[in-house]
Amino acid sequence: MSIHTPPQLSRQHLTRVLLLISFVAMSLFCSCQQQERYHISGYTNAQEGADPPMVKLLLDGKTIDSGFVHKGEFLLKGNYVDSMSKHIAYLEITGEEPIPVILTTQPLSIDFIKRKLLDGDYLNNELNRLYDSLDSLGYEFKRKLADIPTDSALFDAFDQDFKTSIDDYIILAKEYCLRHPNDPVGIISTVMLLTINYESLLETVPFVRKYMGPVVLNNHEIALYLLIYDNYYRTAPGTPMVDLTLETLQEDTTHLSDHLIPECYTLVHCWSGWCKPCLDEMPNLIKAYNIYHERGLNMIGIFLWDEPYNQDLLLEDYQLPWTQLYDPSSQTSIAYGIYSIPEIMLIAPDGTIAARSLRGGELFSTLDSIFG
Repeated sequence: MSIHTPPQLSRQHLTRVLLLISFVAMSLFCSCQQQERYHISGYTNAQEGADPPMVKLLLDGKTIDSGFVHKGEFLLKGNYVDSMSKHIAYLEITGEEPIPVILTTQPLSIDFIKRKLLDGDYLNNELNRLYDSLDSLGYEFKRKLADIPTDSALFDAFDQDFKTSIDDYIILAKEYCLRHPNDPVGIISTVMLLTINYESLLETVPFVRKYMGPVVLNNHEIALYLLIYDNYYRTAPGTPMVDLTLETLQEDTTHLSDHLIPECYTLVHCWSGWCKPCLDEMPNLIKAYNIYHERGLNMIGIFLWDEPYNQDLLLEDYQLPWTQLYDPSSQTSIAYGIYSIPEIMLIAPDGTIAARSLRGGELFSTLDSIFG
């Protein structure tokens, strides 16, 4: 014997179900519309004139919010953007150095006068502690310099204190890397570690790759340093040279390969005007050109990490007789993994890299072994 549900009960049940679905859908719609927001306030002593100082919030190099400073105070409120896997955001006020912040839905209060975080979440407090520690190291370094007697070997004392300070910076950076392997504080401390001393890049990159997570490793600035590290080994002696698109002194587009001479060795000198070791190496390069050019040595200078007008001024001073090119985008340093200049490399007639990092006596011993 079968039992049939009364038609009116079925309709009532269906109505209830439809009402419940509508209620859930409306709740979801409303929750989606309630965008989480950031709230950043603070104080500054930026001078107000005819044009009031402006505060900007930058992410990925772009301004995502801005406002005016009024009576030494500012306030920015807007829709929260997840920056955990992107660049660190920066708060910038007219005439002041930017302050890094990690975007959050928790209110942030910043004192631009003392450059301190007054109130914020855990990550921003950690970032603030990191910068406090950096300030302490800088203060200690200045104190040591002030204590150096005037009759001492000032340069030697400075050099030793500088090396000690660099070691302290590296220890601090590694400490924060290990505490924050996969968040924005880790990004800051990793960039700090990779840029404290370019000479130690070959030692710090393996540490970064071993301990840091994807949020840090995928940051575009850090990824670039890792690429430079990899390209240093990809362009080791015995590997093919990498061709480059450069500029002549007349700002015409050219290529490195256009200036190689068949069946000749080519010495490539990468340098900048502000780099004292680069300028210290000039007498050796001029001597090498005078000795070996007539025996078949071709030479090319690549000016990078500097402005072209500095190159013009230096060429007037040094009257360098070999070809000079300009790298406006610093692609040379990326392609060849150059982390320190001057970088002097020798390209063999077959297009392979014969030697790298030739300075001082090593430059002449290498050329002597080829030209006799």
